Amino acid sequence: MVIEYTIPHRLEQLPVREHIIPKGRYFNFLQKEHIHIGTEHLYIASRKVDGQIFVEIKCALDKNWRIHLRQAPTTFWMAFQFFGSSSPAPSENPALGHQQYLGFFSENEDMCYHFNAGKVWMVLIGVELENPMQLSEEWHTLVYPDNNSLHLLPTVNIAFRNRKILEQIQRIKDTPVSLRYQLHYQTIQLIETYHGDLLQYQKSAKKEDISLFHQAKAYIVAHYMDENIDIRLMAQELLTSERTLYRIFQENGLTVNSAIQAIRIHKGREMLRQTDESVDMIAFHLQFSTAKYFIRQYVKYFGHTPAMERKMVARRQLEDYVKED
Repeated sequence: MVIEYTIPHRLEQLPVREHIIPKGRYFNFLQKEHIHIGTEHLYIASRKVDGQIFVEIKCALDKNWRIHLRQAPTTFWMAFQFFGSSSPAPSENPALGHQQYLGFFSENEDMCYHFNAGKVWMVLIGVELENPMQLSEEWHTLVYPDNNSLHLLPTVNIAFRNRKILEQIQRIKDTPVSLRYQLHYQTIQLIETYHGDLLQYQKSAKKEDISLFHQAKAYIVAHYMDENIDIRLMAQELLTSERTLYRIFQENGLTVNSAIQAIRIHKGREMLRQTDESVDMIAFHLQFSTAKYFIRQYVKYFGHTPAMERKMVARRQLEDYVKED
């Protein structure tokens, strides 16, 4: 396992006569020969065991920094952030914060991982994959992309069950049987737990999507007569992104524009039934460009013209009147 690191200049100049092993590590099977740098301010150690890569990092630096990991062509990683913030990709908003973890696929042989300044403690566990599709066959939430060299899965909070597995790893000794069998088993348990966390994440996200979809429809109902109503304005008012709104409406077989038009058309039918306004005036109030376009869309939705709608209403009213007599 080859790791290169870019850290503040003053630390690169420190002579390291003997590596310092910090207290409170999770990977106690990492020995001095597995340490890349071990000083008072920075500890980086890694070890490869039967196709699995284990990296532990503890530091307190005053500037952003990064490491480069030379890995197999395709690797599935799990990153656990206990302190600080970091990201597998350069970003203003780090992918991982305090007490969070995520999984990601990396296809590059040289993977760069970025850390924000401050106190950092995290571990990385990588599983080299000959056929990455097999992972998603076992755990369908771990979807492997075919067109992206770095694919981040959702970030979730580190919970009690994650810590219990990590504590089991913490007890693993540097012996052949423990490393070959116990370490492999605990890694599978972490993947299984992440799969369960992602299922829960998807359920929560679905509930949020449904709620947002109803909020968006309610907004359209309240503002359907506004000339400037569009996806951009709706996203601002609902405190979400245009991309999210587009996705939610698409999942429901709609677009924002088609939803706006559908509500306007149904409001037009109400106006035809309850008022004496002309079709031209109704089309104008509902922001249709012309009465002809309103009529064309009305026929598309209801199968008859606005004029026929009023005739049908008049006929029903006459029939009700006759029944009353």
